[in-house]
This record gives sequence, structure tokens and C-alpha cells, in this order.
Amino acid sequence: MDFGFLTREASFDGGRIGGALADLGNAVFALFWEGGEPRLGTLTITLPGRVSTSLLGERDRELGLLLGEHLSQLSGKMALVSTNLQASTGSRAGRVLIDLARELVGALNEGEG
Repeated sequence: MDFGFLTREASFDGGRIGGALADLGNAVFALFWEGGEPRLGTLTITLPGRVSTSLLGERDRELGLLLGEHLSQLSGKMALVSTNLQASTGSRAGRVLIDLARELVGALNEGEG
């Protein structure tokens, strides 16, 4: 079994937001972070049908739930999402993060590495 993360970056407010996505067969695992180094952050999980919950952390909770719902809908699988963003970035970066999530799922569906 080949296990790896697809990674992409997006520019935001003079900095970088990174995203990574792994396909686990029955789920996708996504990480979103600000800066050059991936970091674990607030964890959320979403099941198909938009049943969501926060597992760890509060700062990016709403954003993680929103991204999880989007990823679950796009992939048809449960979505585990980690978000680690500066407090000032969170809600302002919503559109950039949604676009980054779409790009990652599209690359996954096309079989990119």
C-alpha cells in the first residue's frame, strides 16, 4: 500500500497557507497550516451526511467543521481535518482554504502524487 500526502500551497495576506491530503480508503485526512512547516492543530471529524464533531482544540473549530463538511461532500468519505492557523487568519482565510481543499480533492481524484 502506498501512503502519502498530496500537498499544495496558497498565498494569503502576504504569507502562505499549506494543505495536505491523504486518502485512507474509507476516509480522507487533511491538514491545513499557516507558514512553511506543517503543524497539527484543532481536530474535527465529519461523517458523510454532515454529522460533525470537534475532537481537540477550539481556536479553528468552526473552520475545521466547515472544511470537513466540504471535504466529506467532495470525497464521499469521512473527513478528519486539522487546522493550525494564527488567530488573526482563521475566518478571513475561509475562501482560500475552501479553494485549497477543492484543489487537493481534485488532485486526489486525478491520481496525482
